[in-house]
Amino acid sequence: MNPPVRAATAWPPEPEVHRTHVGEIVRSGSDPAEALEFYREVYDGRDMAFAPSTTPFGFRYRATGDGRVSLRTSSVSAHRRGVLAPDRQYVLAWSVEGGIVIDDDREDAVTLRPGVPVMYPAGRPFHASAPPGTQHLVHFDADFLEAVAVVGTDLPPTPLAFRVTVGPDRLAPLLSVLREVAPTMLDPSVVDGDRAALDLRLAEATIDAFRMVDETVAHSGPAGTVDRAKEFMYAHFAGPLAATDIAAAAGVSVRTLQESFQRHEGSTPTAFLRDLRLEKARLGLQLADARETSVAAVAHACGFRHMGRFSGAYYATYGEYPGDTLRSRRRLIAVGGRSDRSGREATVLN
Repeated sequence: MNPPVRAATAWPPEPEVHRTHVGEIVRSGSDPAEALEFYREVYDGRDMAFAPSTTPFGFRYRATGDGRVSLRTSSVSAHRRGVLAPDRQYVLAWSVEGGIVIDDDREDAVTLRPGVPVMYPAGRPFHASAPPGTQHLVHFDADFLEAVAVVGTDLPPTPLAFRVTVGPDRLAPLLSVLREVAPTMLDPSVVDGDRAALDLRLAEATIDAFRMVDETVAHSGPAGTVDRAKEFMYAHFAGPLAATDIAAAAGVSVRTLQESFQRHEGSTPTAFLRDLRLEKARLGLQLADARETSVAAVAHACGFRHMGRFSGAYYATYGEYPGDTLRSRRRLIAVGGRSDRSGREATVLN
């Protein structure tokens, strides 16, 4: 299907863009009572307490993020325990030292190993105990993560069921994405389309790692050439990629890569990469707020450099221009920067 001709320019006028709000807080101190009050507010905690210690008490907490995703670090010098119930959030967490116990009041308690991410139980309060040390966390707004999980389907957003722990093979892609995006996400000056693209990449990687799947199917057979190439493209679609880069990641020559794609996909690696970028751009536009970002910002964040070609390819694939998707009131959900959101998250990051 050929897109209709538009006069003068390939891009329709876009509405005024308001900058995405990215909040950053740092709290620290040496007063246990102040720390307890702060952590009760952050996690809707109860029955929280610090164990007596002969060493001086200290805590430090840092959070950086928008209304969708925030990266946080918490360091406490004392052993602590209590009941946590983060309201309408999904929390990915890992401990530097290990030893944190989740659901320590149940037979299926989980003890964190150093540097190995887990998902906090969602939708219910849970007991936890932690030795002195540092913990890193990623907080996802529940509306945002649930919307990401159903984009491309006819299903409505619903609460997600995650495993608390998964194996190394499931964690490896997530850890790769975390290492790549975290330094940029910790920069409060990264906003708008760039920030939205990073939020989406981390959300998708987390869903892929912890969602409930049939493990016997997931682990059947080694990854082939096409699978390795796809995995590489999923991890690096936002940057410039040549066929030689993809072939090298798959461990084959360019010719073998092309033949493998033709045999198994009936397509080429370049076509697959273009379609992948279009899919990510559509997801970004569906979840974005037209007041906070632009088509060009989303397209650039998904690896497109020529806006006219992007517009034509997008129309040919989805039957509408990218600006129409961004402005559509049929978006699954407006996420981020919602002035009517109140509660603890707003108190922590705004």
